[in-house]
Amino acid sequence: MIDITQPLSAATAPWPGDTALRVDWNLHLSHGDNVSLSSISLSSHLGTHTDAPLHYLPDGHSMDGFALPAFVGPVRVIDVRGCESVTSQVLEERGALDSPRVLVRSLEEVRPEKFVSDYLPLSADGAEALVGSGARLYGTDAPSIDPVDSASMTAHRILGAAGLPILENLDLTHAPPGDYDLVALPLKLMKTEAAPVRAVLFPAGSISLVS
Repeated sequence: MIDITQPLSAATAPWPGDTALRVDWNLHLSHGDNVSLSSISLSSHLGTHTDAPLHYLPDGHSMDGFALPAFVGPVRVIDVRGCESVTSQVLEERGALDSPRVLVRSLEEVRPEKFVSDYLPLSADGAEALVGSGARLYGTDAPSIDPVDSASMTAHRILGAAGLPILENLDLTHAPPGDYDLVALPLKLMKTEAAPVRAVLFPAGSISLVS
């Protein structure tokens, strides 16, 4: 299996202005307590996570509105490094429109401690092509699928209107392009607009319960 989740720590860079991870120790063995007990606070968008439509649509559903099968099953990893954006042509040339789930490697390296603002976004026609192909999930190693300064959130809105979960901040460094099975289950957070995810790739055909 290939773990494609970014590590979470106090050093993990949040979106500018968002909340970093903080760990507070309520009890600790080194203090003479009988157990160690911590509490954590963080943005729901820190590190590898899933966006729900509530994040970008006023009437969009929250995380508990997603069905779990979208996050489990066949997936295609594609490499788009060197492109200007993830367009329908880029997706078609890499066979991404033939897969129910698509994960995009766009970064030369993943450095969780450094926020990257010059990532490759998903174009509007790319998002429409994914919806038209019947895709069930789209993911990227970038911190967003829209440009960092986007006010319209066009790609988010197109995918969200079609019910597609969006995975962001993946680490596809050790996942060569090709077909896999994906398990990327979000935390069961109720009424939130996003949730942390532990995402793992398995050899294609390992999981046969869902499509």
